[in-house]
Amino acid sequence: MKKVVLSILLAICSLSACYGADLMDIYEQALENDPTFKKAYSTYLSSAESIPQAYAALRPQASLNASKGLTNMNVIGVGDSLNTTYDSTIWQINASQALFNYQAWSQVQLAKASVKASQAIFNDAAQDLMLRSAKAYFSVLLAGDTLSFAEAKKRANKRQLEQARQRFLVGLDPITSVYEAKAGYDQSISQVIAASNDLVNQNENLRKLTNHVYDSLAPLRNSQIPLIKPEPANVNEWIDLGLKQNYKLYAAKYRLQSSRDNIKAQASANWPTLAVQGSTVQTNNNVTSSSFFLPDKQTVSNVSLALNFPVFQGGLVLSKTRQAQYDYQSSSEDLETVYRDVVVNSRIAFNTIIDGISKVKADRETVVSQANALESTDAQFEVGTRTMVDIVNAQRRLFEAQTQLASSQYNLIKAILNLKYLAGTLNVQDLEEIDAWLKTTRISGFPPSK
Repeated sequence: MKKVVLSILLAICSLSACYGADLMDIYEQALENDPTFKKAYSTYLSSAESIPQAYAALRPQASLNASKGLTNMNVIGVGDSLNTTYDSTIWQINASQALFNYQAWSQVQLAKASVKASQAIFNDAAQDLMLRSAKAYFSVLLAGDTLSFAEAKKRANKRQLEQARQRFLVGLDPITSVYEAKAGYDQSISQVIAASNDLVNQNENLRKLTNHVYDSLAPLRNSQIPLIKPEPANVNEWIDLGLKQNYKLYAAKYRLQSSRDNIKAQASANWPTLAVQGSTVQTNNNVTSSSFFLPDKQTVSNVSLALNFPVFQGGLVLSKTRQAQYDYQSSSEDLETVYRDVVVNSRIAFNTIIDGISKVKADRETVVSQANALESTDAQFEVGTRTMVDIVNAQRRLFEAQTQLASSQYNLIKAILNLKYLAGTLNVQDLEEIDAWLKTTRISGFPPSK
Protein backbone atom coordinates (compact mmCIF):
# COMPACT_ATOMS: atom_id res chain seq x y z
CA MET A 1 0.00 0.00 0.00
CA LYS A 2 2.83 2.39 0.83
CA LYS A 3 4.42 1.67 -2.54
CA VAL A 4 1.15 2.55 -4.28
CA VAL A 5 0.83 5.84 -2.37
CA LEU A 6 4.47 6.66 -3.08
CA SER A 7 3.95 5.97 -6.78
CA ILE A 8 0.91 8.24 -6.85
CA LEU A 9 2.80 11.03 -5.10
CA LEU A 10 5.72 10.69 -7.48
CA ALA A 11 3.34 10.79 -10.45
CA ILE A 12 1.68 13.92 -9.06
CA CYS A 13 5.02 15.63 -8.50
CA SER A 14 6.15 14.65 -11.96
CA LEU A 15 2.92 15.97 -13.49
CA SER A 16 3.20 19.26 -11.62
CA ALA A 17 6.81 19.72 -12.61
CA CYS A 18 6.03 18.85 -16.21
CA TYR A 19 3.18 21.29 -16.71
CA GLY A 20 3.84 23.99 -14.12
CA ALA A 21 1.51 26.93 -13.63
CA ASP A 22 -0.92 27.70 -16.43
CA LEU A 23 -2.65 30.88 -17.56
CA MET A 24 -5.58 30.51 -15.17
CA ASP A 25 -3.20 30.02 -12.24
CA ILE A 26 -1.48 33.26 -13.17
CA TYR A 27 -4.75 35.15 -13.54
CA GLU A 28 -6.18 33.90 -10.24
CA GLN A 29 -3.03 34.88 -8.36
CA ALA A 30 -2.91 38.25 -10.12
CA LEU A 31 -6.53 38.77 -9.05
CA GLU A 32 -5.44 38.35 -5.44
CA ASN A 33 -2.10 40.17 -5.55
CA ASP A 34 -1.96 42.77 -8.32
CA PRO A 35 -1.72 46.20 -6.63
CA THR A 36 -3.04 48.06 -9.67
CA PHE A 37 -6.30 46.10 -9.68
CA LYS A 38 -6.68 46.30 -5.90
CA LYS A 39 -6.13 50.05 -6.05
CA ALA A 40 -8.83 50.35 -8.72
CA TYR A 41 -11.24 48.48 -6.45
CA SER A 42 -10.54 50.63 -3.39
CA THR A 43 -10.74 53.78 -5.53
CA TYR A 44 -14.18 52.72 -6.72
CA LEU A 45 -15.36 52.05 -3.16
CA SER A 46 -13.99 55.43 -2.08
CA SER A 47 -15.77 57.18 -4.93
CA ALA A 48 -19.06 55.46 -4.05
CA GLU A 49 -19.05 57.26 -0.70
CA SER A 50 -19.49 60.60 -2.49
CA ILE A 51 -23.19 59.89 -3.05
CA PRO A 52 -24.25 59.67 0.63
CA GLN A 53 -21.93 62.63 1.32
CA ALA A 54 -23.73 64.69 -1.31
CA TYR A 55 -27.17 63.66 -0.01
CA ALA A 56 -26.16 64.72 3.52
CA ALA A 57 -26.71 68.40 2.71
CA LEU A 58 -30.35 67.64 1.78
CA ARG A 59 -31.10 65.56 4.86
CA PRO A 60 -31.90 66.64 8.44
CA GLN A 61 -29.04 68.18 10.40
CA ALA A 62 -28.81 68.08 14.19
CA SER A 63 -26.23 69.18 16.73
CA LEU A 64 -25.92 69.17 20.49
CA ASN A 65 -23.91 71.77 22.42
CA ALA A 66 -23.22 71.90 26.12
CA SER A 67 -21.27 74.25 28.35
CA LYS A 68 -20.64 74.70 32.04
CA GLY A 69 -19.19 77.90 33.47
CA LEU A 70 -18.84 80.26 36.42
CA THR A 71 -20.45 83.71 36.23
CA ASN A 72 -19.72 86.75 38.41
CA MET A 73 -22.49 89.39 38.44
CA ASN A 74 -22.12 92.87 39.95
CA VAL A 75 -25.33 94.96 39.94
CA ILE A 76 -25.22 98.60 41.12
CA GLY A 77 -28.54 100.33 41.82
CA VAL A 78 -29.88 103.38 43.61
CA GLY A 79 -29.04 102.94 47.25
CA ASP A 80 -28.38 99.27 46.78
CA SER A 81 -25.85 96.96 45.09
CA LEU A 82 -25.36 93.23 44.54
CA ASN A 83 -22.30 91.15 43.87
CA THR A 84 -22.86 87.45 43.39
CA THR A 85 -21.10 84.50 41.78
CA TYR A 86 -22.91 81.44 40.47
CA ASP A 87 -22.29 78.52 38.15
CA SER A 88 -24.53 77.60 35.21
CA THR A 89 -24.98 74.69 32.83
CA ILE A 90 -26.31 75.26 29.30
CA TRP A 91 -27.67 72.60 26.96
CA GLN A 92 -28.52 73.49 23.37
CA ILE A 93 -30.04 71.38 20.59
CA ASN A 94 -30.11 72.69 17.01
CA ALA A 95 -31.89 71.07 14.06
CA SER A 96 -32.49 72.06 10.45
CA GLN A 97 -33.93 70.66 7.26
CA ALA A 98 -33.22 72.05 3.82
CA LEU A 99 -36.34 72.96 1.86
CA PHE A 100 -34.61 74.36 -1.22
CA ASN A 101 -30.90 74.02 -2.02
CA TYR A 102 -30.27 73.70 -5.73
CA GLN A 103 -26.48 73.55 -5.37
CA ALA A 104 -26.71 70.58 -2.98
CA TRP A 105 -29.02 68.78 -5.41
CA SER A 106 -26.57 69.48 -8.25
CA GLN A 107 -23.80 67.98 -6.12
CA VAL A 108 -25.88 64.80 -5.80
CA GLN A 109 -26.20 64.50 -9.57
CA LEU A 110 -22.48 65.20 -9.95
CA ALA A 111 -21.65 62.48 -7.42
CA LYS A 112 -23.85 59.91 -9.17
CA ALA A 113 -22.15 60.54 -12.52
CA SER A 114 -18.71 60.38 -10.87
CA VAL A 115 -19.51 57.04 -9.24
CA LYS A 116 -20.70 55.62 -12.55
CA ALA A 117 -17.41 56.73 -14.11
CA SER A 118 -15.46 55.08 -11.27
CA GLN A 119 -17.43 51.86 -11.69
CA ALA A 120 -16.65 51.84 -15.41
CA ILE A 121 -12.97 52.43 -14.63
CA PHE A 122 -13.01 49.51 -12.20
CA ASN A 123 -14.67 47.25 -14.78
CA ASP A 124 -12.01 48.30 -17.27
CA ALA A 125 -9.33 47.50 -14.69
CA ALA A 126 -10.82 44.01 -14.27
CA GLN A 127 -10.58 43.37 -18.01
CA ASP A 128 -7.16 44.99 -18.18
CA LEU A 129 -5.95 42.57 -15.49
CA MET A 130 -6.92 39.64 -17.74
CA LEU A 131 -5.07 41.24 -20.63
CA ARG A 132 -1.96 42.01 -18.57
CA SER A 133 -1.92 38.50 -17.11
CA ALA A 134 -2.01 36.95 -20.58
CA LYS A 135 0.62 39.32 -21.95
CA ALA A 136 2.99 38.65 -19.06
CA TYR A 137 2.40 34.89 -19.32
CA PHE A 138 3.11 34.64 -23.04
CA SER A 139 6.05 37.01 -22.77
CA VAL A 140 7.64 34.47 -20.42
CA LEU A 141 6.81 31.62 -22.82
CA LEU A 142 8.35 33.54 -25.74
CA ALA A 143 11.48 34.25 -23.72
CA GLY A 144 11.67 30.56 -22.77
CA ASP A 145 11.22 29.43 -26.37
CA THR A 146 13.85 31.88 -27.56
CA LEU A 147 16.27 30.52 -24.97
CA SER A 148 15.54 26.92 -26.04
CA PHE A 149 16.15 27.78 -29.70
CA ALA A 150 19.35 29.63 -28.81
CA GLU A 151 20.64 26.71 -26.76
CA ALA A 152 19.84 24.29 -29.59
CA LYS A 153 21.69 26.56 -32.01
CA LYS A 154 24.60 26.75 -29.60
CA ARG A 155 24.81 22.95 -29.37
CA ALA A 156 24.66 22.64 -33.16
CA ASN A 157 27.33 25.29 -33.64
CA LYS A 158 29.53 23.56 -31.08
CA ARG A 159 29.29 20.31 -33.02
CA GLN A 160 30.09 22.20 -36.21
CA LEU A 161 33.14 23.75 -34.58
CA GLU A 162 34.41 20.36 -33.40
CA GLN A 163 33.77 18.93 -36.85
CA ALA A 164 35.60 21.80 -38.55
CA ARG A 165 38.62 21.32 -36.28
CA GLN A 166 38.76 17.61 -37.00
CA ARG A 167 38.49 18.18 -40.75
CA PHE A 168 41.18 20.83 -40.57
CA LEU A 169 43.51 18.48 -38.68
CA VAL A 170 43.19 15.81 -41.38
CA GLY A 171 43.56 18.37 -44.16
CA LEU A 172 40.00 18.24 -45.52
CA ASP A 173 39.13 21.89 -44.79
CA PRO A 174 41.14 25.13 -44.57
CA ILE A 175 41.61 27.03 -41.32
CA THR A 176 38.96 29.52 -42.47
CA SER A 177 36.29 26.86 -41.85
CA VAL A 178 37.41 26.67 -38.23
CA TYR A 179 37.27 30.45 -37.94
CA GLU A 180 33.77 30.58 -39.41
CA ALA A 181 32.54 27.80 -37.12
CA LYS A 182 34.15 29.53 -34.13
CA ALA A 183 32.46 32.82 -35.03
CA GLY A 184 29.08 31.11 -35.29
CA TYR A 185 29.62 29.35 -31.96
CA ASP A 186 30.68 32.57 -30.20
CA GLN A 187 27.63 34.34 -31.57
CA SER A 188 25.36 31.57 -30.30
CA ILE A 189 26.90 31.90 -26.82
CA SER A 190 26.06 35.60 -26.86
CA GLN A 191 22.50 34.83 -27.95
CA VAL A 192 22.06 32.30 -25.15
CA ILE A 193 23.24 34.85 -22.59
CA ALA A 194 20.87 37.51 -23.95
CA ALA A 195 17.95 35.06 -24.11
CA SER A 196 18.64 33.80 -20.59
CA ASN A 197 18.70 37.35 -19.24
CA ASP A 198 15.46 38.19 -21.05
CA LEU A 199 13.78 35.12 -19.52
CA VAL A 200 14.82 36.26 -16.05
CA ASN A 201 13.46 39.75 -16.73
CA GLN A 202 10.14 38.46 -18.07
CA ASN A 203 9.75 36.23 -15.03
CA GLU A 204 10.35 39.26 -12.83
CA ASN A 205 7.64 41.15 -14.72
CA LEU A 206 5.30 38.24 -14.05
CA ARG A 207 6.33 38.22 -10.42
CA LYS A 208 5.47 41.93 -10.18
CA LEU A 209 1.96 41.04 -11.25
CA THR A 210 1.33 37.99 -9.03
CA ASN A 211 3.97 38.31 -6.30
CA HIS A 212 4.92 34.67 -6.99
CA VAL A 213 7.94 32.90 -8.47
CA TYR A 214 7.35 29.99 -10.85
CA ASP A 215 9.61 27.07 -11.64
CA SER A 216 7.88 26.58 -14.98
CA LEU A 217 4.85 27.61 -17.00
CA ALA A 218 2.66 25.36 -19.10
CA PRO A 219 3.71 25.70 -22.77
CA LEU A 220 1.57 25.51 -25.88
CA ARG A 221 0.29 22.04 -26.68
CA ASN A 222 2.31 20.74 -29.66
CA SER A 223 3.90 24.22 -29.81
CA GLN A 224 0.98 25.41 -31.92
CA ILE A 225 -2.24 27.38 -31.54
CA PRO A 226 -5.48 26.96 -33.52
CA LEU A 227 -5.88 29.61 -36.20
CA ILE A 228 -9.35 30.95 -35.49
CA LYS A 229 -10.72 34.00 -37.28
CA PRO A 230 -12.64 36.65 -35.29
CA GLU A 231 -16.36 36.15 -35.00
CA PRO A 232 -18.08 38.32 -36.19
CA ALA A 233 -15.85 38.49 -39.25
CA ASN A 234 -16.65 42.15 -40.00
CA VAL A 235 -14.39 44.76 -38.39
CA ASN A 236 -17.19 47.36 -38.34
CA GLU A 237 -19.27 45.10 -36.12
CA TRP A 238 -16.39 44.93 -33.65
CA ILE A 239 -16.09 48.71 -33.73
CA ASP A 240 -19.82 49.12 -33.10
CA LEU A 241 -19.57 46.67 -30.22
CA GLY A 242 -16.71 48.64 -28.70
CA LEU A 243 -18.58 51.93 -29.02
CA LYS A 244 -21.44 50.36 -27.05
CA GLN A 245 -19.55 48.35 -24.42
CA ASN A 246 -15.98 49.60 -24.01
CA TYR A 247 -15.58 50.54 -20.35
CA LYS A 248 -13.04 53.29 -20.96
CA LEU A 249 -15.56 54.92 -23.28
CA TYR A 250 -18.26 54.50 -20.62
CA ALA A 251 -16.00 56.18 -18.07
CA ALA A 252 -15.26 59.08 -20.41
CA LYS A 253 -18.99 59.60 -21.05
CA TYR A 254 -19.79 59.65 -17.34
CA ARG A 255 -16.89 62.01 -16.64
CA LEU A 256 -18.33 64.36 -19.26
CA GLN A 257 -21.73 64.15 -17.57
CA SER A 258 -20.07 64.80 -14.22
CA SER A 259 -18.34 67.88 -15.64
CA ARG A 260 -21.67 69.15 -16.96
CA ASP A 261 -23.27 68.70 -13.53
CA ASN A 262 -20.31 70.48 -11.94
CA ILE A 263 -21.06 73.58 -14.04
CA LYS A 264 -24.59 73.64 -12.60
CA ALA A 265 -23.28 73.13 -9.08
CA GLN A 266 -20.78 75.97 -9.31
CA ALA A 267 -23.16 78.36 -11.07
CA SER A 268 -25.83 77.82 -8.39
CA ALA A 269 -23.51 78.68 -5.50
CA ASN A 270 -25.11 82.18 -5.23
CA TRP A 271 -28.67 80.89 -5.46
CA PRO A 272 -30.86 81.41 -2.38
CA THR A 273 -31.39 78.53 0.00
CA LEU A 274 -34.36 77.95 2.26
CA ALA A 275 -34.41 75.78 5.37
CA VAL A 276 -36.53 75.23 8.43
CA GLN A 277 -34.55 75.56 11.65
CA GLY A 278 -35.30 74.83 15.26
CA SER A 279 -33.43 75.08 18.53
CA THR A 280 -33.91 74.47 22.22
CA VAL A 281 -31.72 76.04 24.89
CA GLN A 282 -31.92 74.94 28.53
CA THR A 283 -30.02 76.87 31.19
CA ASN A 284 -29.55 75.63 34.76
CA ASN A 285 -28.28 78.22 37.27
CA ASN A 286 -27.00 77.55 40.75
CA VAL A 287 -27.57 80.91 42.56
CA THR A 288 -26.85 81.21 46.30
CA SER A 289 -27.83 84.87 46.83
CA SER A 290 -31.49 85.36 47.74
CA SER A 291 -31.44 89.08 47.12
CA PHE A 292 -31.16 88.70 43.36
CA PHE A 293 -33.73 87.01 41.13
CA LEU A 294 -32.33 84.58 38.57
CA PRO A 295 -34.31 81.54 37.47
CA ASP A 296 -32.89 78.18 38.53
CA LYS A 297 -33.93 76.67 35.20
CA GLN A 298 -34.85 78.30 31.92
CA THR A 299 -35.84 76.70 28.60
CA VAL A 300 -36.18 78.63 25.35
CA SER A 301 -37.32 76.99 22.08
CA ASN A 302 -37.89 78.42 18.62
CA VAL A 303 -38.73 77.34 15.07
CA SER A 304 -38.03 79.50 12.05
CA LEU A 305 -37.67 79.64 8.28
CA ALA A 306 -34.15 80.67 7.30
CA LEU A 307 -33.45 82.27 3.93
CA ASN A 308 -29.85 82.70 2.83
CA PHE A 309 -29.11 84.65 -0.34
CA PRO A 310 -25.36 85.01 -1.05
CA VAL A 311 -25.73 87.82 -3.60
CA PHE A 312 -22.04 88.47 -4.24
CA GLN A 313 -18.91 86.64 -3.08
CA GLY A 314 -16.15 88.70 -4.62
CA GLY A 315 -16.40 87.02 -8.03
CA LEU A 316 -15.72 83.53 -6.63
CA VAL A 317 -18.85 81.96 -8.14
CA LEU A 318 -18.17 83.39 -11.59
CA SER A 319 -14.57 82.18 -11.52
CA LYS A 320 -15.47 78.67 -10.39
CA THR A 321 -18.19 78.48 -13.04
CA ARG A 322 -15.70 79.42 -15.76
CA GLN A 323 -13.27 76.84 -14.38
CA ALA A 324 -15.98 74.17 -14.49
CA GLN A 325 -16.73 75.09 -18.10
CA TYR A 326 -13.07 74.66 -19.02
CA ASP A 327 -13.05 71.30 -17.24
CA TYR A 328 -16.09 70.32 -19.28
CA GLN A 329 -14.22 71.15 -22.49
CA SER A 330 -11.29 69.00 -21.32
CA SER A 331 -13.63 66.11 -20.55
CA SER A 332 -15.19 66.50 -23.99
CA GLU A 333 -11.77 66.21 -25.62
CA ASP A 334 -10.97 63.18 -23.45
CA LEU A 335 -14.16 61.52 -24.68
CA GLU A 336 -13.21 62.22 -28.29
CA THR A 337 -9.73 60.78 -27.67
CA VAL A 338 -11.12 57.56 -26.19
CA TYR A 339 -13.69 57.32 -28.98
CA ARG A 340 -10.96 57.50 -31.63
CA ASP A 341 -8.78 55.05 -29.70
CA VAL A 342 -11.57 52.48 -29.62
CA VAL A 343 -12.28 52.86 -33.34
CA VAL A 344 -8.67 52.87 -34.51
CA ASN A 345 -7.31 50.28 -32.08
CA SER A 346 -10.21 47.90 -32.80
CA ARG A 347 -9.46 48.13 -36.49
CA ILE A 348 -5.74 47.57 -35.83
CA ALA A 349 -6.41 44.59 -33.56
CA PHE A 350 -8.79 43.03 -36.08
CA ASN A 351 -6.31 43.46 -38.94
CA THR A 352 -3.52 42.14 -36.71
CA ILE A 353 -5.50 38.93 -36.18
CA ILE A 354 -6.31 38.47 -39.87
CA ASP A 355 -2.73 39.21 -40.92
CA GLY A 356 -1.39 37.26 -37.95
CA ILE A 357 -3.15 34.08 -39.06
CA SER A 358 -1.55 34.34 -42.49
CA LYS A 359 1.79 35.16 -40.93
CA VAL A 360 1.72 32.16 -38.60
CA LYS A 361 0.96 29.90 -41.55
CA ALA A 362 3.86 31.41 -43.49
CA ASP A 363 6.19 31.20 -40.49
CA ARG A 364 5.37 27.51 -40.02
CA GLU A 365 6.28 26.85 -43.63
CA THR A 366 9.44 28.91 -43.22
CA VAL A 367 10.60 26.82 -40.25
CA VAL A 368 10.10 23.62 -42.24
CA SER A 369 11.92 25.08 -45.24
CA GLN A 370 14.82 26.36 -43.15
CA ALA A 371 15.15 23.01 -41.38
CA ASN A 372 15.25 21.24 -44.77
CA ALA A 373 17.72 23.82 -46.06
CA LEU A 374 20.01 23.25 -43.08
CA GLU A 375 19.86 19.49 -43.55
CA SER A 376 20.61 19.85 -47.26
CA THR A 377 23.46 22.30 -46.64
CA ASP A 378 25.00 19.97 -44.08
CA ALA A 379 24.85 17.04 -46.56
CA GLN A 380 26.43 19.15 -49.28
CA PHE A 381 29.15 20.24 -46.88
CA GLU A 382 30.01 16.62 -46.25
CA VAL A 383 30.67 16.10 -49.96
CA GLY A 384 32.56 19.36 -50.28
CA THR A 385 30.13 21.47 -52.31
CA ARG A 386 29.25 23.81 -49.41
CA THR A 387 31.42 25.67 -46.89
CA MET A 388 31.20 26.11 -43.16
CA VAL A 389 29.93 29.63 -43.78
CA ASP A 390 26.89 28.15 -45.52
CA ILE A 391 26.16 25.86 -42.56
CA VAL A 392 26.50 28.68 -40.02
CA ASN A 393 24.20 30.91 -42.04
CA ALA A 394 21.65 28.12 -42.49
CA GLN A 395 21.70 27.46 -38.74
CA ARG A 396 21.20 31.17 -38.03
CA ARG A 397 18.25 31.39 -40.44
CA LEU A 398 16.58 28.38 -38.80
CA PHE A 399 17.01 29.94 -35.36
CA GLU A 400 15.50 33.22 -36.60
CA ALA A 401 12.58 31.40 -38.25
CA GLN A 402 11.80 29.43 -35.07
CA THR A 403 11.92 32.56 -32.94
CA GLN A 404 9.74 34.46 -35.40
CA LEU A 405 7.14 31.69 -35.43
CA ALA A 406 6.93 31.63 -31.65
CA SER A 407 6.64 35.42 -31.54
CA SER A 408 3.92 35.42 -34.23
CA GLN A 409 1.82 32.85 -32.37
CA TYR A 410 2.01 34.67 -29.03
CA ASN A 411 1.30 38.01 -30.69
CA LEU A 412 -1.76 36.48 -32.33
CA ILE A 413 -3.05 35.34 -28.95
CA LYS A 414 -2.51 38.82 -27.50
CA ALA A 415 -4.30 40.41 -30.48
CA ILE A 416 -7.31 38.12 -30.00
CA LEU A 417 -7.63 39.09 -26.35
CA ASN A 418 -6.96 42.75 -27.10
CA LEU A 419 -9.78 42.88 -29.66
CA LYS A 420 -12.22 41.48 -27.11
CA TYR A 421 -10.92 43.92 -24.50
CA LEU A 422 -11.53 46.86 -26.85
CA ALA A 423 -15.03 45.54 -27.52
CA GLY A 424 -15.68 45.33 -23.77
CA THR A 425 -16.47 41.60 -23.94
CA LEU A 426 -13.28 40.09 -22.51
CA ASN A 427 -14.11 37.68 -19.67
CA VAL A 428 -12.78 34.70 -17.77
CA GLN A 429 -14.22 32.26 -20.33
CA ASP A 430 -11.93 33.78 -22.95
CA LEU A 431 -8.91 33.06 -20.74
CA GLU A 432 -10.14 29.53 -20.13
CA GLU A 433 -10.40 28.99 -23.89
CA ILE A 434 -6.79 30.14 -24.34
CA ASP A 435 -5.76 28.03 -21.35
CA ALA A 436 -7.11 24.94 -23.13
CA TRP A 437 -4.42 25.46 -25.77
CA LEU A 438 -1.73 24.82 -23.16
CA LYS A 439 -0.21 21.62 -21.80
CA THR A 440 -2.17 21.77 -18.59
CA THR A 441 -4.37 19.38 -16.67
CA ARG A 442 -6.11 22.00 -14.51
CA ILE A 443 -6.02 19.58 -11.57
CA SER A 444 -6.84 21.41 -8.37
CA GLY A 445 -4.64 21.08 -5.34
CA PHE A 446 -1.28 21.46 -7.05
CA PRO A 447 -0.31 25.10 -6.65
CA PRO A 448 2.77 26.46 -8.42
CA SER A 449 5.91 27.08 -6.43
CA LYS A 450 6.04 30.29 -4.47
